Amino acid sequence: MGKYRFSKIVVLIVLLATALVSPIRAQSETPSLSVTDQVSDGSVVIASVYSEGSGYVVIRNDGGGRGTPGPILGFTPVGPGWSYNVSVDLALDVATATLYASLHTDDPNDEGNTGTFDFGELGGTDSPVIVDDEALQVAFKAQVIAMDDQFVAEDNTVTLNDVVTDAPGWLVIHADAGGTFGAVLGQTQVRSGRNSNVSVEIASDGRTTVLWPMLHVDTGEAGVYEFGAVEGADGPVVANGAVAALPVWTEPHIRMSDQIAIPGDGSEAASPATVVVESVLSAGPGFLVIHQDAGGSFGGVAGFAAVGDGLNQDVEVVLDQGDVTAVLWPMLHVDTGVEGEYEFGTVEGADGPVIDSVGNVVAFPINAAPSLTMSTQELVDGTLTISSALIDAPGWIAIHSNNEGAPGPVITTYPLSAGVNSNVVIPVDADAAGSLVFPMLHYDTNEPGIYEFGAVEGADVPVFLAGNVVVAPLGLGVEALTAETLPDCSVTAAGQGVNRRGGPGTDAAVVGTLGAGESAVVTGQATSASGAVWWQLEDGSWVREDVVTASDAAACASVPAADGTYTPSAPASTGSEPASTPEPGS
Repeated sequence: MGKYRFSKIVVLIVLLATALVSPIRAQSETPSLSVTDQVSDGSVVIASVYSEGSGYVVIRNDGGGRGTPGPILGFTPVGPGWSYNVSVDLALDVATATLYASLHTDDPNDEGNTGTFDFGELGGTDSPVIVDDEALQVAFKAQVIAMDDQFVAEDNTVTLNDVVTDAPGWLVIHADAGGTFGAVLGQTQVRSGRNSNVSVEIASDGRTTVLWPMLHVDTGEAGVYEFGAVEGADGPVVANGAVAALPVWTEPHIRMSDQIAIPGDGSEAASPATVVVESVLSAGPGFLVIHQDAGGSFGGVAGFAAVGDGLNQDVEVVLDQGDVTAVLWPMLHVDTGVEGEYEFGTVEGADGPVIDSVGNVVAFPINAAPSLTMSTQELVDGTLTISSALIDAPGWIAIHSNNEGAPGPVITTYPLSAGVNSNVVIPVDADAAGSLVFPMLHYDTNEPGIYEFGAVEGADVPVFLAGNVVVAPLGLGVEALTAETLPDCSVTAAGQGVNRRGGPGTDAAVVGTLGAGESAVVTGQATSASGAVWWQLEDGSWVREDVVTASDAAACASVPAADGTYTPSAPASTGSEPASTPEPGS
């Protein structure tokens, strides 16, 4: 086998070898909840839940600030067994900084209403789970910053929907600085508890199209913002190691997450498939167009929906215009022809793609079928991390050892909930893992919470997509990160990814993307007419130096000069412009 070079991976390959394993239970089988203090954008994440049967995770507020659970803010169903990274949307109109997570049953005797949360409506149904004679509940804190993408108002203000914090402080608007928060543009005081419709005036100088609202404490002179002027005063709020901040866009933008449009082979598929876009910020009427994937860029149209001027939320798009691919590209278009009629490609000059402030098409790829997204990594405290696992039913990640470049025996398994499982941290035996493993998706089809593939006939089978098992190689350890497996210079994209262009300059065509967290080997460099340094990647495309992170500055500086040409493989003919990511400044 040759040397491996792995970065971010979303791969499907045929299963070459499968080991039989004994049934594996996820953890103990006592009902439990695990949740930490966190920063919230209007939802909270429960790290892990064990339920003996189908049930609900329920979030309550702090009833009147008395330190006891109050009204319900939100709930979400969970299946029997283990569920991880369970997201629960909150009703923020009665939110408090202290919250309570509890586990309820989905009462099997509640005839006709199984699957419907009826606690408090039908006597005795869907009641709390009792452990050691007490209701299972866990208190935690959530610092809430809920702000929609929006255009800056004429009076130079932006408005936050809700801010919930546990102490008086400041809501500070920071400029963007290469994908993180930068200079302060404005601030306003917030009180302890819930603050709604918080308006902040921001400076024009230094303003960026991406803004970072951030919570700060008020620890110096009360009512005087002193961060940066008085040592130790009015610093950012931190919850479980995370700064209470998030990015928002003030120019046309799309928010859409990975989701299932194509289920695994043998699973029942909706016809036609429908996807949901969380939000679309449009400058005037337009169209949210879902494009097929065509070899790493966008192809034909799978479906579209009209959007109005301003913020559009929960936009449903029916994919009935063409084939649905495993990767999809949401793209924002204007409506310049017949109002409400999508005419791009059929009427010259009509309904073209929206271009952002730095010349990029407002578009990016999402996974729309069972998939694994991960990066070459060194084991941390005996664990590996899968950035994202997308699956259409409860299931497992089975970590296979390396058997001469193919999946070997199973080292360990980890349970998954249906949908997107983000930042999945899996304990592994370092000696058994070595420098290469093969994570593989399986369904949980028999006894919930017990991995039985190979021990019970037909149970917990691998996930197949288009006849291939969803599995990918993952490089581990220092060895995988050294020059043995990666050349001296590579670059990694952050944020929502950056554009790969056909030459060293923003006037060159966008030919694809380097996705968020994805790395690529650098083979050459050039300086554009504006004086910016551009890196040539091993596929011949180019990225600008200031929108990626270099693995070794000295090694990258010594990469030889390149002639600035690019010869891509012939793309599918779509009659459309190449897509690009919304990454600022790329």
